Amino acid sequence: MAQESMALTATLTQLAELDQYNYWLFEQIAGALGNRVLEVGSGTGNITQFLCADGRQVLATDVVPNYRNQLQRLFGDKPHVQVGQFDLTSAAPAELRAQPFDTVVCLNVLEHIEDDHFALTQMRDVLAPGGTLALLVPAHQFLYGEFDRAVGHFRRYEKRALANRLAAAGFVVREMKFFSLLAALPWLINGRILKRGYLPAGQANLANKLVPLLKLEKFIGPPCGLSLIAIAQKH
Repeated sequence: MAQESMALTATLTQLAELDQYNYWLFEQIAGALGNRVLEVGSGTGNITQFLCADGRQVLATDVVPNYRNQLQRLFGDKPHVQVGQFDLTSAAPAELRAQPFDTVVCLNVLEHIEDDHFALTQMRDVLAPGGTLALLVPAHQFLYGEFDRAVGHFRRYEKRALANRLAAAGFVVREMKFFSLLAALPWLINGRILKRGYLPAGQANLANKLVPLLKLEKFIGPPCGLSLIAIAQKH
């Protein structure tokens, strides 16, 4: 468990440096955002910084106290950003259900939860009627390797399986697409072939530099990718 925590912290540190890649990811969900946003698993604020940029009311949450402290340091001077805790393994807090959100953003979190059906229903319960879930999960079980294990992934997702899980939890899928096609091959090589439990820093930084090239995938509608993005509406 300690090794998993260390691997996850190291990964978040790497991701924090990928400003262009993080913004490209944010662009994928920006059109689905409402005025009141709950972010689940905010980590060190890599996406939070973009969520709150246009004055949206944002509740940034994480189950790790150190991450919440860092979020408070980064965004504590912004009156439209609050920091809190939302644990997808427990029932959604009554105060959140009483004042539901327009949008829930959950990026690279669901795969860490063993009972993902329960987690999805808790996110549904804090959404207003017709509210939107913006979800990103790792794609393709055949890519599951040592790095997935190191950071605590229970699974990777296939398109149909994710659509079925969302439907079972009370969502209607409005959009689903693969994301980051070119990153899938390095992930396969590192995690399955070389059996690395970490992502080499040079490769992570390369992803940042290649964002202009990676953006071309929107013109081809990639048939696979490192991740799956789903935009779903509360039924």
